[in-house]
Amino acid sequence: MAFLEVKDLHVSYGAIKAIQGISLKVEKGEVVTLIGSNGAGKTTTMNTLAGLIKPAAGQILFKEENIAGHDAPDVVSRGITLSPEGRQVFPKLSVWENLDMGAYSVKDPAVRKRGFEQAFSLFPILKERSSQPAGTLSGGEQQMLAVARALMSDPEVLMLDEPSLGLAPIIIQDIFNLIKKINGMGTTILLVEQNAKMALGISDRGYVLETGRIVHVGTGEELMKSDEVKNAYLGGI
Repeated sequence: MAFLEVKDLHVSYGAIKAIQGISLKVEKGEVVTLIGSNGAGKTTTMNTLAGLIKPAAGQILFKEENIAGHDAPDVVSRGITLSPEGRQVFPKLSVWENLDMGAYSVKDPAVRKRGFEQAFSLFPILKERSSQPAGTLSGGEQQMLAVARALMSDPEVLMLDEPSLGLAPIIIQDIFNLIKKINGMGTTILLVEQNAKMALGISDRGYVLETGRIVHVGTGEELMKSDEVKNAYLGGI
C-alpha cells in the first residue's frame, strides 16, 4: 500500500468532467510531479487532495485511510498541506502573521516554535521581512512565504502547485533547490509544475495529465527521455 494513493478519482464542475478516473501513487519520501498543459486537471487534482473540492467518485488513501471528501482542516491535521497556485498570501498581514496562519491547526507550542525556526532557517529573507506586509514582498519572496506557510503545520506531504509560476529564472533555480532541500529533510512532495524539465529533473516519478486523464507514467528520467513527452512538454529537446 502506497503512502498516498489516488484510486479512480472523478471530479466534476456541473456537467464538466474535470478529472476522469485518475489513479496515482506517492511513496513516503518521494518527489512526484504532475505535468500537463493548462486545463489538464492538475490544479483540480491538488485541490481535491487538499480537501478544497469534493470528488464525485474514487478514493484518496493516506496511510491506508480513505480521506476523499474530508474537509481541508481535517486533511491538514492529518499531515497534508498545499502551497496553492498563485501563492495566495494574505497581503495586508505581516510575514510573521502569514506564517502563524499556517500553524492554525497546531496545538503544541513547541511544534509552532519549531515551525518558525525552520521557516527562518530555510528562508532567511523571511526573517528579515517578518514585520513587513506580505503584499510588499517580491514575487519570489511571496512564493517562499507560501511554501514556508504550508510547512508550518509540520506536514508529512507537501503539495506545491506551480511554485515557479511568474518568477525570474534565477529565482526559479532557488525554488527548486529549496524543494530538494525540503525533501531531503524527510518531507514527501507532490509537485505540479509548468517547468516540466526542471520538475522531472528532481522527481522520482512523474505523471502526465491530459484533459483529466493520466496518459504517461514513469520515473523522472524515463519521462524526460520519452519523445512524446519531450515534444509536448519539453520543447522537443
